[in-house]
Amino acid sequence: MTSDVTPAGTTDPAEQFAGKVALVVGGGRGIGAAVVEGFARRGAHVVVADTDRLPSAYNHYRSTAVTGYAEARELADRLAVEGLSVTAAAADATDEDAVRRLYEGIADGPGRLDTVVNAFGVTHVSPVEKMELSEFRHVVSGNLDGVFLSSRAALPLLRASGGGSIINFSSVSGRSGFAKVAHYCAAKFGVVGFTAALAQEVAKENIRVNAVCPGIVRSNMWRYLLSEFVRPGETEDECWERMRGMIPQRAFQTPEDIAGLVRYLASAPRVTGQAISVDGGMSAP
Repeated sequence: MTSDVTPAGTTDPAEQFAGKVALVVGGGRGIGAAVVEGFARRGAHVVVADTDRLPSAYNHYRSTAVTGYAEARELADRLAVEGLSVTAAAADATDEDAVRRLYEGIADGPGRLDTVVNAFGVTHVSPVEKMELSEFRHVVSGNLDGVFLSSRAALPLLRASGGGSIINFSSVSGRSGFAKVAHYCAAKFGVVGFTAALAQEVAKENIRVNAVCPGIVRSNMWRYLLSEFVRPGETEDECWERMRGMIPQRAFQTPEDIAGLVRYLASAPRVTGQAISVDGGMSAP
């Protein structure tokens, strides 16, 4: 998507991404769902991909059984009722065959691709000294492998469309280290490095690659972290307030905050290779 505001000749925000196709991998719930809805309400056809099964229980759901694809279908159906163009697809971003099938479906269906948002991620809490190698590998794989697989598969379609944008989800934990999530930090720092390197590779092809780094959003992931980091005698509300105190602006971020940055990056023709935080100042130098 190359327009910086709206397509030439129109000032209607509902047509900002008219005629464009966006893929949101991990868009069934939370921030990803806000990204899907933001693009759809601005004229894009959106493919929302997610999974109902993860390869490991080392994640913030504490299970291999999740409801991402089911929620993606519900989201697509709800938006379709409003006349918006959204379709759901089943894909585990860490499964090479599933990612290949996902992109083949886009090539055979919409036939073009303008923006890819890799909005998935898993976290898990464990001190390094007690961490199993399998646990480390699964958390790193769950956050980093899919960024590689999805980005690699996207390039031919983006190139055929005349260019476009890849937007990868890192985290505040990709800018700063935090105790007991070293594997998650390693993966999210890796997303930032991968993003910068790929941006260099494809810059001359009008393909831009950037990363977003969300802070504290009251999502499933952060509710899991709260359950792990609540102190003895501390209530859930008190723990949330302690987390709020970590943010210089003293305000949690919202899915819509992150979705707004994603749309900007999808339409900013001279921005590439960047990792931009939306964290209320948590990662400020």
